[in-house]
Amino acid sequence: MSVKDLIERHKEERKRKREDEQKFPKRMTCGDYLELVKEHPEISQLAPARLYSAIMDYGVEEIPESQRWNEASKRYLFFSDFMFGQEETHEKLMQFFAAGARRTETGKRILLLMGPPAGGKSSIASMLKRGLEEYSEKVPVYAIEGCELHEEPLHLLPRNMRPDFQEILGVNIEGDLCPQCRHKLFEEYAERDEQGNVSEVKWEQVPVVRVKISERARVGISTFQPGDPKSQDISDLIGYEDVAKSARFGKADPRSYSLTGELEKANRGVIEFIEMLKCDRKFLWTLISVAQEQVIKVQGSTFPQIYTDTVILSHTNQPEFEEFSQMKEPALHDRIYTVRVPYPLRVKDEKKVYEKLIGESSLGNIHIAPHSLDVVSMFTVLTRYTKSDICEDPIKKMKYYNGEKVPEDKHSDPVDVREIRREGEKAGEGFFGISSRYAIDAINTALVRENAKCLTPRMAIRALQRHFEHHMGFSEEEIQHYKSLLQEAKEGTVTGEYKEVVEKEVTKAFLSAYEDLAREQFDKYMRNIESYCRKERVRDDFTGEYREADEKFMRSIEEVIGITDNRKDQFRQEVLVYKATEEDFDFSTYEPLQEAVEKKLLHQMKDTLSLVVAKDHPKNTEESARAEDLYKTLIEKRRFCPICAQEFIEDAARFLSQ
Repeated sequence: MSVKDLIERHKEERKRKREDEQKFPKRMTCGDYLELVKEHPEISQLAPARLYSAIMDYGVEEIPESQRWNEASKRYLFFSDFMFGQEETHEKLMQFFAAGARRTETGKRILLLMGPPAGGKSSIASMLKRGLEEYSEKVPVYAIEGCELHEEPLHLLPRNMRPDFQEILGVNIEGDLCPQCRHKLFEEYAERDEQGNVSEVKWEQVPVVRVKISERARVGISTFQPGDPKSQDISDLIGYEDVAKSARFGKADPRSYSLTGELEKANRGVIEFIEMLKCDRKFLWTLISVAQEQVIKVQGSTFPQIYTDTVILSHTNQPEFEEFSQMKEPALHDRIYTVRVPYPLRVKDEKKVYEKLIGESSLGNIHIAPHSLDVVSMFTVLTRYTKSDICEDPIKKMKYYNGEKVPEDKHSDPVDVREIRREGEKAGEGFFGISSRYAIDAINTALVRENAKCLTPRMAIRALQRHFEHHMGFSEEEIQHYKSLLQEAKEGTVTGEYKEVVEKEVTKAFLSAYEDLAREQFDKYMRNIESYCRKERVRDDFTGEYREADEKFMRSIEEVIGITDNRKDQFRQEVLVYKATEEDFDFSTYEPLQEAVEKKLLHQMKDTLSLVVAKDHPKNTEESARAEDLYKTLIEKRRFCPICAQEFIEDAARFLSQ
């Protein structure tokens, strides 16, 4: 985009804002506001409904049944570009907001996000706050002019008139004027008789202004963080009595109170209560009044009761949550709605986290070798798994969660992935292990330390191994377990999976020169199994003679991927059924068969490949040409750079020699 394009876009934005201001004026009277509400009732939404609408405005999509690996059935697009692998959490979150939007009892709770450190609790809070800000640009918020609480103008309506207006406007009106607005209304907009009694209140003339929900301006969004219980005062949360004004107006006068607490700032929006369970109990009881009754009140205080329209969003780590849940506090427990926020448990979701974090940093220009972030993601998710009676092998479990095919189980009874997930959820899966914060710190440190131009899988593994000395909180037993997942010689480890990846990548690159031969083998296999299953003879392309299907050849393909002699007939039938359902069935469309053909070719040419990738072997002209072709193919067709391509070839030589 050019500078000229940017200027034009800015002009269009200003034009749109001018048109928007004609539709939604910046200032009007309360009477005009009622007319606007009748035309656009969404502008008078309460905070829970506004937050719900802000998220729903982005859209929702159903997760196909075949892709569901846990209880989540919907994907909320508001979260999907920034939060990964937490669809179940988002769905439960939206159930709470939907309840709040409908003014049910469930919605009148303190929302508590509970999960491990760096699990995404603060990110969810930040996204919700940002969503409210953006939504207030589209669906504006209006407030009584001069009110510190940015109060809803409908509160100006007298109680006896509200039923009629609710019917005309099509909205529910709840809440009362704050003490200061009430004082101002009767002082400035009331007519009095000769005795000084109020004869009429011209509430419809009170000025109303458009306000923007803004965290930076502390309008409709605020944050409260507990401090020292001995020194932190409740006034930080609810405001305070201004001593100078009390001396002037008296303690009972509403003008004597400064309504600048975090709850007042959050009116019409959301308050983020950080580490809520660490704060003094008096703060929690105040929050309960706000959540349950929408009223700020302090027992035994002269502080006036104030209606507030606020979503209380809190979060805490698991240790504090478990300690709190064991306390004899049923009244508090009943008024808290908990949503669990576990770590991502799928490799593909965890990988997206690192792609986002690296892309947002100044290291975004560094080349990321294929499979580098997969290796990191495999390590972190494996540390988060619990033992399973359904699937004892963690590597298999990882692949099931990720939606991958597990070769040795392709033809056995299907595994219910959701059942494995339910089993893990009961055991606390996703609430312990290595966080993405640890992994990204290890990666960043390694890239800076080595001044690297490419993040390779080998470098990523080395970085993860070294970073334990810089991290607190792991026991010696945990460190040994985590390091064992990175051991090269051990089966069922990240490095063992990396070995398979290297061999597969180099094989694909090496066999690209033999694609015609691979397709020829594929076609030959298909002709033979078709004749075998139909009990017909095969016509030889060269001699034209008919002969029996080549059993030896068919078995040489099938044995490579573990098809036993007892299973061969079923496998051949499955291949033909798959072919019948696929319009463009060929070598590349049926992965198990493609893998079998490639593995057979590799087995035949393994010695050749070993010589091609060997570093210390003197190569003849043909081998040198093959090595150069392999190197170029990795770069030109497999997204490698010269650095990681060379490293992959070196690793392939080492693995093949073993």
